[in-house]
Amino acid sequence: MSYNQGRESRKQRITKKHNGGWGSSSQDFARLAFMLFEQSACYAKKVDGNCSIYTLSGIPMLFSALRCLLVELNMGMHSQKQIVSSGNIATSANDVYLIVNNYKLPKDLKEELRYLAEIRNEIIHPSHMPTGTDDNTPLYLNIVKEKGLLQSTGGSSDYTWISQLQSHKLFQWAFEIIASTTDLLLKQHEVSKYIHDGISESYGRFRSVDF
Repeated sequence: MSYNQGRESRKQRITKKHNGGWGSSSQDFARLAFMLFEQSACYAKKVDGNCSIYTLSGIPMLFSALRCLLVELNMGMHSQKQIVSSGNIATSANDVYLIVNNYKLPKDLKEELRYLAEIRNEIIHPSHMPTGTDDNTPLYLNIVKEKGLLQSTGGSSDYTWISQLQSHKLFQWAFEIIASTTDLLLKQHEVSKYIHDGISESYGRFRSVDF
């Protein structure tokens, strides 16, 4: 198998019509993310009220859910209104870039989505060597630490970078961003109220978790 064979297969499934069936998978990833969030809350309570390794798997799952929904909305599953072309979805290396440049999102949500995407990148492409900072937080993500979202000692020296990402508050913040983004995408694709309410509820369930 060639290096690009898998990538080309995924691309062609979006840009060309093939025989077979497909269904909504965004809800599968959203449900898994919610189950991880529940476990995360329980784990954090047992440790120190925030520390949670589940965040490392939960945030990537949220982006998989968002990716699926982006495909479903633009490929005619939930709506006949296309905002992003199949070619752009298939070839873009960054779903967040597509969203912030093609949908009407508040400026603060765009910024949070960009930072969250970088957090996702830090998790799925770990570069867990020293950062060159006293607190082990990469400078470009200092704003996330200033928001109090990381697992931190609160001092000038801190946990290793990957350990700082193991934060339930970070997971909660991520869920809020993805849920808010999803709601706006559904509205701008003018989906039916039934579909809108059902999908939005699945992304908003995390708010019911006691933490």
